[in-house]
Amino acid sequence: MATAAASCPAVEADTDASNLISATVVAGLKNLGTILTPPITKILIANSLKLTLHPDATIAPVPEIYANNAASAKQSEYAVVALYALATKHAWDGLTLRHQLEGLAVHSSAVDELTRVYEDNRKDLVLRQLQVGHNFPHITDVQWRIVCDVKSSTSATSTGVAQFCINLGRFQQSSGERITIVEFVCNAEELHSLINRLKEIERHCNQMAIR
Repeated sequence: MATAAASCPAVEADTDASNLISATVVAGLKNLGTILTPPITKILIANSLKLTLHPDATIAPVPEIYANNAASAKQSEYAVVALYALATKHAWDGLTLRHQLEGLAVHSSAVDELTRVYEDNRKDLVLRQLQVGHNFPHITDVQWRIVCDVKSSTSATSTGVAQFCINLGRFQQSSGERITIVEFVCNAEELHSLINRLKEIERHCNQMAIR
């Protein structure tokens, strides 16, 4: 697998973040320290770092992050992961990251925490990116099933809420064996949101193709 060091040409460290970061990510970063309180922001950044460094691990959820403003918290969590991936790719140091965040008008307390966590874990972030490289997983098959919490002989309570277990994978050309790439669980609302986002991507790609 090609690594980031071998396959990606050097990029200037002072690349303007406003030209690289989507509006969704910028909005997510601006939630930190504002819509999301500084204490929740700190916990969210720490959790996002774990998701970045250990994407294949089973990381226990932190309910307090989503207790209030769940939508904003999820957007910010995605934004932090995207920010650290971008900063690592472009070889930003802590000072450069701080400059970029200040240029995006991110809250000062969030800037301090994002910069501190990045500086403390920069080596691990670089190693993680080298492991990932620039080869994206090729997904050719989707499997799904409905799971539901129901009453049993050992439990008298039940939420009764159905959830969807989605499994994305591909088939090996040589053996035909199916390989799971990612598996996740979501509720009906989250699945509907995911489908809408995928449709947005499809529409955008179609528009770009006819230009």
